Amino acid sequence: MAVTWAFHCTVWGFISACVTAYVVRSYLLGDTSLTGTAAAGIIAVLGTLSMVIAFHISTLRCSETHTLKTLLIGYVVNLVIDLYGPYLFEKLEKAWKEPRKAQERFLRELISRDADTEYGRRYLTGIQSLQDFQDKHPLTKYDHYRDYFQRLADGEKNVCVAAKVDRFGVSSGTTGKGKLIPLILKPSVGIIAMMAPKRLYINKSSPVQRVATLYCRPAKKFTKSGLPIAPLFFVNDTELTKLGCTAVQNAPFSTFQISTDFEATYVHLLFALTDKNLTSFTAPFTSQVYRAFSMLEDEQDMFLEDLSEGRINLRLNIDAEIRRSLDAALKANPARADELRAEFARGFVGITGRIWPHLQGITAVDISGYMKKLNERYTKGTTIFSAIYGCTESLLAVNMWMDGRPQQYVPLVNEVLTEFIPEEYSEEDSPDTLMIDEIEVGKRYEIVLTTASGFYRYRMGDVVEVVGFHENCPVIQVKYRTGELLNLRSEKLDKLVVNNAIQESLTSWPGATLVDWTCAESPLMYGDEEHVDFDMLYLLFIELESVDGFRLSQEQKSSFDKSLRKQHEFYDHYRQVGTICEARVMIVRPGSFKKLQDFIIATSTASYNQFKIPKKLRTKATLDLMMKCVVDV
Repeated sequence: MAVTWAFHCTVWGFISACVTAYVVRSYLLGDTSLTGTAAAGIIAVLGTLSMVIAFHISTLRCSETHTLKTLLIGYVVNLVIDLYGPYLFEKLEKAWKEPRKAQERFLRELISRDADTEYGRRYLTGIQSLQDFQDKHPLTKYDHYRDYFQRLADGEKNVCVAAKVDRFGVSSGTTGKGKLIPLILKPSVGIIAMMAPKRLYINKSSPVQRVATLYCRPAKKFTKSGLPIAPLFFVNDTELTKLGCTAVQNAPFSTFQISTDFEATYVHLLFALTDKNLTSFTAPFTSQVYRAFSMLEDEQDMFLEDLSEGRINLRLNIDAEIRRSLDAALKANPARADELRAEFARGFVGITGRIWPHLQGITAVDISGYMKKLNERYTKGTTIFSAIYGCTESLLAVNMWMDGRPQQYVPLVNEVLTEFIPEEYSEEDSPDTLMIDEIEVGKRYEIVLTTASGFYRYRMGDVVEVVGFHENCPVIQVKYRTGELLNLRSEKLDKLVVNNAIQESLTSWPGATLVDWTCAESPLMYGDEEHVDFDMLYLLFIELESVDGFRLSQEQKSSFDKSLRKQHEFYDHYRQVGTICEARVMIVRPGSFKKLQDFIIATSTASYNQFKIPKKLRTKATLDLMMKCVVDV
């Protein structure tokens, strides 16, 4: 039977206790010199501390994949977060009771910081209050900042942000070209992001349980001034990061150096399988979690073989140096492989809770409806939780609930200033905005951000709905992005309407299991060509889990259009008068959306860690790619 860390720590505690008792009896209570007494006192204090830590760890659930070094570092790191996190949330609770005051205070701090920059002298002079801010500063979009941020990236000083820029982020380009964004990383915000799921776990995890994370290293890029350019979710190469990463994460740091999607997902998941006592499983998006467990099901024999033999499979395209490091870290564990083999044989419904019985939850943002698919299969019985609402521009809000309700968030009123444009005015260039204490439950708003990264009254494109209040602060749900609206004749279909129509249609498609979908507007087929007689319609591309011998009748395909008409009165109106034709449903072959992902990442600023399948195709190249994948028109 393997010797556990509980046993090791118990022995360590007893030895520490014995040494401490001996020192106290022999030196502190004996007739010794002042110097000897002082030295003995220091040893006694350290021995007592060692004993307390050892006995405490021995009572905790512990990841057996730890080394002594990672055990102690992880213990300290998690204790610091556990102690400091509640203080930050207490500050947030106070701010939520008086959100407008918190917003006023944040704005004053930001203007004071940037007042002497070129941007501040031009746009921030004379602003003393939120009302001044609304009256004197224009609403902005990214083009307003492009030149300022580029000059900042090139190393020019005092341009727009009078704070140390840690690195530059690059947005995913979901609704257009990716944007270069200065990142000012505040430790307090990072701890809030880490604490959000942890504080809500019903059975709080121990500080010596490790977590698994899906991560694929983005390509290295730098500004002229030498600062890294990377997505928001980025693991750098500093020694401090390496220490903290390997202490908290169950995978070695070399795993975070893999830059190909399949290999990165496989290796992170392989190391996760070695640790039965994982406390949480984390990924940027639920789509990545689903893909990982699909990989586990498809490649289970390869996982079991590598785990049994303690080496990374030669089929994987991994750099030789990284492979050597991974092979050294992966220990042969045939007993764990046999345990997993038995669980795999029982099927993959609810597999996460069976292979990680102490998993507190899975943390990932649900963008494309993969949470439902996961709950129906791989994660049945395991909580999936979207902890934060954010983007490259800023962390915006935090989820305070883990009780199964739809994802909803409370704005971080002391970290970002948020204004709200009523949805009906979102197409205007300069609409009036409402402040956080002026919006109403049940209404939708385009949000406008002022952030520590240099954005002032910035229209990022998200539309949210107010669903309630926490303390005196509104609670919001994200509905859609303005750049992803389908809009042939000003009917403005958002992705939730389209997704609902797809889900309703699936009920009349026996045997069909949805993998993913995307839409396009028919004029995109013609690019820059001039046509006056083409049909105006929506093109829906759907990938199903299996298409062998599967065909949809025209009546089944029409169910999608009928559902759209039933849900959206403006779309129904344009269909009745004939200015929009019936939507065309096309089934694409398996793997088509993976091809789309690879193509977009290869031709844009997106990375695997921040990639979201666009629900609206915006370029002819992506449309042409999907058209080539169609197997049933």
